[in-house]
Amino acid sequence: MASSNVATTGVPTTPAANGAVPLRREVRDLQKNFPDQWNLFLLGLVNFQQVDADDLLSYYQLAGIHGEPFIPWDDVNGVSNPTFGGYCTHSSILFLTWHRPYLALYEQALYAIIQQVATQFPAAVRGRYVAAAQTFRIPYWDWAAKGPGSAFPSSISSPQATIIDVDGATKRISNPLYSYQFPARASQGDLDDRWSVFPGTLRYPDSNDASAQSRDDRVSRVISNENASLRNNVSLILLSYKQFDAFSNNEWLRNGRAGTYGSLEDIHNEIHDKTGGNGHMSALEVSAFDPVFWLHHCNVDRLGAIWQAMNPNSYVTAKASEGNFFTAQGATEDANSGLKPFWDASGTKFWTSTRVKETTTFGYAYPETQKWSYLSTQAYQAAVRNIVVKEYGANALNNFFSNASANIAAAVTPSPALAAAFTKKAVAHPAPPSAQHPIQAPKAANPGPAEHPPPPASAEPAAKPKEVAAPAVAPLELPEQFAHLALDNTYTEWITNMRAVKHGLSQTFRVLVFLGEFSPDPKTWPLEPNLVGRFTVLGRAPNTECAKCKTDQENELVVTGTVPLTTALLGEIVAGRLASLKTEDVEPYLAKNLHWRVTMFNGEEKDRNEVPGLNVSVVSTNVRIGDDGVPVYSDVYTVHPTITDGKSAGHSPGDQI
Repeated sequence: MASSNVATTGVPTTPAANGAVPLRREVRDLQKNFPDQWNLFLLGLVNFQQVDADDLLSYYQLAGIHGEPFIPWDDVNGVSNPTFGGYCTHSSILFLTWHRPYLALYEQALYAIIQQVATQFPAAVRGRYVAAAQTFRIPYWDWAAKGPGSAFPSSISSPQATIIDVDGATKRISNPLYSYQFPARASQGDLDDRWSVFPGTLRYPDSNDASAQSRDDRVSRVISNENASLRNNVSLILLSYKQFDAFSNNEWLRNGRAGTYGSLEDIHNEIHDKTGGNGHMSALEVSAFDPVFWLHHCNVDRLGAIWQAMNPNSYVTAKASEGNFFTAQGATEDANSGLKPFWDASGTKFWTSTRVKETTTFGYAYPETQKWSYLSTQAYQAAVRNIVVKEYGANALNNFFSNASANIAAAVTPSPALAAAFTKKAVAHPAPPSAQHPIQAPKAANPGPAEHPPPPASAEPAAKPKEVAAPAVAPLELPEQFAHLALDNTYTEWITNMRAVKHGLSQTFRVLVFLGEFSPDPKTWPLEPNLVGRFTVLGRAPNTECAKCKTDQENELVVTGTVPLTTALLGEIVAGRLASLKTEDVEPYLAKNLHWRVTMFNGEEKDRNEVPGLNVSVVSTNVRIGDDGVPVYSDVYTVHPTITDGKSAGHSPGDQI
């Protein structure tokens, strides 16, 4: 007898003869270069958000899996505790893998609606839209990309959108990516008092009542202001982290290693904070209702897949669970733990991390992970590594000086005025779609029409892929007067490490890192020119219904994060305020000029000494640039307590690492 459970299958996909599957594309790429799929995406999302809230595959129900209204989905209950406590896997070894089938379930529900929409177009264009719909996959938003334009695409931030409706007419509609409008039940007991007052999702709301309006313009400005540090952080964890437990989630490993404080979850938290402000995206219990959540998490999944391509032998390791709704405290969570509430195709077993290791399991890949285009694993991994370097400026020195104006590069005596042209702001703003992935894997053979590249399995056999050489990356090239920064092609990378008790302040809070002077008014801090980056902690209140969060509170779970300093220091060198990246120059400079402050969910300042477990340290490591331009990070990290000792929440000699 067939199971009545809802199966998470992703989009039903028959790979091409060479293994090719459709791609999830960057949101700007999809909009510009695949207009039919983009049109279907908006139309499908409008319909998806209007599905009855009692339907298990409605937008409301699927978003609710992530937190509120804290009701079991598809009757998937947990351990003996009779009170439902949610499916939270944050700060857990299952953080990345749990979200993969979650996205796949969302994708399959939206995909099914889009197939229906495509058939409603006039006969003259129906075939075109049906073909486009067949290979639609949800897009991602690459928030760490560089280039001209807004850091927060207008396709997400505009209240209105233009579509071609199923009657063939061009129309202006309410943008389904801008806000989700809640059904009546959300304000009738499903959502808590803090969130039930809002008729729709908000970003940086201007008040706390039903009349509140989003201020999406702030998202782009905030992201742009910290773009250099964000990009450095992405490249740092992609290229230097080799163990899945350190790379994937932000739980403090307590392993005494200063080089494991960063994680993809830490960066993920930062984006939640920057897009939400004091709105829905900044609160995990309601963040999935904001339509940008899915674009954001799709990019998190993409970065995870890129890291997996370069580190195929490191994956989920067995760890004792802090305890949650479906795992008893102290029980082991490993690669074979069930990823509840996501049933596999049989509807009788839950997906596990082992079974979702490959994205192709759910019928998709990313532009960087087209493994089928390479004859050998070695060529594939080399190409992926070089794409990371090219896209995220992993060679911090090349990345910095490539953004310099000719005047600064040629300057014999750098000045602060000249330096302003190419400090951390020079790498802000995402690239236009055509430049998102300058080093692409070769296209699969017989790609088919532009709107649906991978051929069906019944097509002619795909041509055998060639042995593709890794795309070249520029070697280290510095202006002559700055050659001393990387003698023997080696420089020192500087990083701020931070940790704090996750739920210590019973709400989301952030630690902002500055290099130089800043206003005493915390309202100005997110846009201060000397703000380098942030460490965001997505805490929850003691009365949360999240079972894992409650045990994390009881256990005083500590989480970690990083803010790279190298790019900001290079700006100081060009300005003539710092001589080099050497320890003897940087230590006294940072001791005087490095500052950090804490703000609460609403942006108000919090005394650093009142943040449980807060510890801020500065560490450094050597980075050697190979002849191919790819950086090789040392495994040895040095802690510099002389920079932070004696400051509020600063790391002191003898403190645990």
